[in-house]
Amino acid sequence: MKEFVMASAAPFPAGSPSGAEHRGNLARRYPLTMFLVLAFAIGVPGMVIPLLLGVPSAPGLLWLVFVALLGSSLLVTWLADGRASVRKLLSRVVLWRFSAWRWAIILFAVPVLTVALAAASGTLTSPARGWAAEIGWYLFNTLIFGALTLNLWEETAWAGFAQSRWMARHGLLVGSLITAVFFAAIHVPLQFEGDPSWSRILASTGLVFLTALIARYLIGMHLLDTRGSILAAGVQHASWNAAQKLEAVQGGDWNWQMVTAVALLTLLLTVGRRIRRPQARPVGPEAEKAAAAQWITPPAPRSPNPEAPAADSHEL
Repeated sequence: MKEFVMASAAPFPAGSPSGAEHRGNLARRYPLTMFLVLAFAIGVPGMVIPLLLGVPSAPGLLWLVFVALLGSSLLVTWLADGRASVRKLLSRVVLWRFSAWRWAIILFAVPVLTVALAAASGTLTSPARGWAAEIGWYLFNTLIFGALTLNLWEETAWAGFAQSRWMARHGLLVGSLITAVFFAAIHVPLQFEGDPSWSRILASTGLVFLTALIARYLIGMHLLDTRGSILAAGVQHASWNAAQKLEAVQGGDWNWQMVTAVALLTLLLTVGRRIRRPQARPVGPEAEKAAAAQWITPPAPRSPNPEAPAADSHEL
C-alpha cells in the first residue's frame, strides 16, 4: 500500500489546485490510506474513552460504526470519485437479487453448523424458551438488531469500500487478508472491556485476528458471487454475531463452536466454488480483480453529446 507524502505547510502557489482539489487528489491517489487514517484516528478514541471512564461502550461502538467507518468511507469516496460513486456504493446496500440458495447459506449456515458442533461435542442444551423462540430471536438479532442497526453500515466501510478496493488490486485471497488485519486491529480496544487479565487480553486478541482472517475470506467470496452485494456481507456478519448468542449452545467465553462453524463454512464454500459451475463465477486472481473493479469504478459521466467518448477512469 502506497504511503502519504507529507504536504508542505506553505500556502498553495498561484495557479495550483485549491485546498478542496488537493484533498480530492490525495483521496484519488491514496483512498485506502486516507480511509484508514480517518477511521482509526476518529474511531479508536471513541472506544478507548468509555473504557477509561468506566462507562458502557455502546456509544463508542455507534461512534465507530457510523462516524469513523461509514462516515470516512463515504467522505473518501466522495472526494475521490464524486457523488455518483457515493450513490453507487450505497446502492450495493440494497442489492438483494441473488439466489435463494445463497440467501439460505448466508442466513442459516453458521447457526446450523454451530448447533451441529454443539450437539457433537455435548455442549447443546434445550433452550428455556423453546426452539421456536430461539429461532425467532436468532432472526431478530441477525436481521434487525444486527444487520439493520450496525453490521450493514459497518460492512459498507469494510466490504463495500476497503475490501472491494483491495480485492480489485490483489484478488480474493490477498485482498481479504489485508482487510482482516485492519478489521481485527480496530476491534482490539473491545478486548479490554470488563477489566480482564493481560493473558486473557492476549488470547482474545489472537482469536479476533484468527477469526478475522477466515471471516473476511468468507465475506470476499460472498461479494464475488453476489455482484458485490454489501447486503450479503452485512447479513453474514450479523449472522455469526447472532450465532454467539444462541441460548442452546454452551460455548463458554470463547464461543468456539461459532468460530469453528465460520471456518467450516468458509472451507465448504471454497471447495464448492471450485466444483459447482466454476465457469459461472469469478475464480482466479485476474477474474476476481476484474469483478471487484466493476463494483468500485466511478460511473461514466453523462455527456450532452451521445457520441462523445467517456472519460478514462483513474487508478483504483
